[in-house]
Amino acid sequence: MAPKIHSLGHVALETLDLDASLYFFRDSVGLEEVARVDDTVYLRGVDEFDHHSLSLTAAEEPGVDHIGWQTVDHESIAGFADRLADRGIEITWQDSGDELGQGESVRFEVPAGHVFELYAEMEKPEPPAERRSKLKNKTYISDETRSIAPRRIDHVQIWDPDAKACADWLQEVLGFRVQEYYDNADGSRWGTFVSACGTKIEAAVIQHDDETDPAALHHTAYKVDRGDDLFDAAAAMNERDIPTDGFGQHSISRGKFLYARDPATGHRIEFNAGGYLVFDPNWEPIAWQEGDLEDRQWIGGLHGDGKVSY
Repeated sequence: MAPKIHSLGHVALETLDLDASLYFFRDSVGLEEVARVDDTVYLRGVDEFDHHSLSLTAAEEPGVDHIGWQTVDHESIAGFADRLADRGIEITWQDSGDELGQGESVRFEVPAGHVFELYAEMEKPEPPAERRSKLKNKTYISDETRSIAPRRIDHVQIWDPDAKACADWLQEVLGFRVQEYYDNADGSRWGTFVSACGTKIEAAVIQHDDETDPAALHHTAYKVDRGDDLFDAAAAMNERDIPTDGFGQHSISRGKFLYARDPATGHRIEFNAGGYLVFDPNWEPIAWQEGDLEDRQWIGGLHGDGKVSY
């Protein structure tokens, strides 16, 4: 059986000031702190069972260590490793436990420089007793003192010096499926929106304005329940003097959004509501052309780039 990726798992970020970044991701955004080992803190959303969906590690400068993708089984890791090796991609094996809570994995660079990790197993730790929901199908009890409490990781947006080639590679080598794409008036590709699990988008692959710019992560998106939650998120950010970068609804994916940035690093979070799922095995990608709409956003917009390079 061919190896297969199941879904987006986690993003590993680096920060100059771990405490300051925790004030953003944990105390302001509302992610739950699961564990802390040395200079790394592991966090997850309030409806997530896996050990973590985001980690923060103290470093000399802000950056992205890797983006983690969970495979459907352990055999898929070796299958992808062989496929990558056949294409001349250098891989690094990580032992079980090298990343806390996670099984054996491989890490590698996508040709333009994005660092990916593939793993199959991750622990599902219980929350502290005082935070554990009585519902067996829920992790954390609702807590009105937490600002937003995003539910789960939703997608990442990566920027690339050749976004079309990168998206094609993700399809050919890693088996992602294109959900939507957007071409400029000259026929060049601005963005390709791909998924492994059938959500509207798990990775948006966007073209750099300057082709000499390095591979970068634009944002990590977390799901909230309703559009109203975006207003609560904006209020929470304003209370803490945390900058926000846009408010509205995308045309591509139909997701409603609010962006906020960690002042210590520039790492951007998207609070995301809405969108759609794709269960059709014969799905035909939705094609957008420049000029279909006045703007790539249906409502509102985004200010500033905020990209963080690997």
